[in-house]
Amino acid sequence: IYKMSRKTTPTTSTTATPVPSPAGGQRSIQAMLQQEKETERVAELQTLMQMLQNITGTMQNIQGKTDKIENMEKNIGNIGKNIENIEKKVENVEKKTENIEKKIENM
Repeated sequence: IYKMSRKTTPTTSTTATPVPSPAGGQRSIQAMLQQEKETERVAELQTLMQMLQNITGTMQNIQGKTDKIENMEKNIGNIGKNIENIEKKVENVEKKTENIEKKIENM
């Protein structure tokens, strides 16, 4: 039995040749630090957005309560006017009653 041995030369390299990064790996560390900073910034921005949403909700709540208070003040003003009108009507009724009593006395 005869074995044929073949030698093949690979057209592309099968072993990975490490590509040296500039400045001895500092580029990847800088990229990692930059990514970490960006992640922190995103987290900070998300926190700020949440705070702004909370403030906006609180402001809307305050505005709603302010509107209710203004309506109450208007209602109180209207009640005061109604009381004044009723007092005038009572005075008119009292005057009419006095006039009727005088007419009765003069009969």
